[in-house]
Amino acid sequence: MSNEIARPKAKLFLVDDHPLVREQLTALIQREVDLEVCGEAGDGPTALSLICRHEPDLVILDVSLKRSSGLDLLKALKQLQPKLLVLVLSMHDETLYAERALLAGAKGYITKEEATIKILSAIRRVLGGQVYLSDRIADHLAEKLGRRGRAVAEEALS
Repeated sequence: MSNEIARPKAKLFLVDDHPLVREQLTALIQREVDLEVCGEAGDGPTALSLICRHEPDLVILDVSLKRSSGLDLLKALKQLQPKLLVLVLSMHDETLYAERALLAGAKGYITKEEATIKILSAIRRVLGGQVYLSDRIADHLAEKLGRRGRAVAEEALS
């Protein structure tokens, strides 16, 4: 008999308009001993209703949903549950989407091109209270901020 205390699994809710993506993410997550999928939805209104009912620890949210915007859903979720953790999973690898998601309250942004191990790492990092950005997005944002910083410094010196 073990003296270890069983820890509850982190509950994840998936929002993506493609059933195949939800199925694959569920299969990936359910293999992990510390994670479980507590629900899923393919559109914003359904997601909003079910997330309030299931009370997940983390929502994995596609930024592009049919007939609705993932960013609009993100804003609505953050109004209802300000402390809810959201990781945006998107096909868009443009910094503009990542910036908008972070400004709306997401704690992470990962592209669907990332390797499986990175998705699990992103989930755990956000659950741990940290921010996660795909490598490519982080590089683009750092470059963009660097250019802004140089421009501000040059303007201040002139």
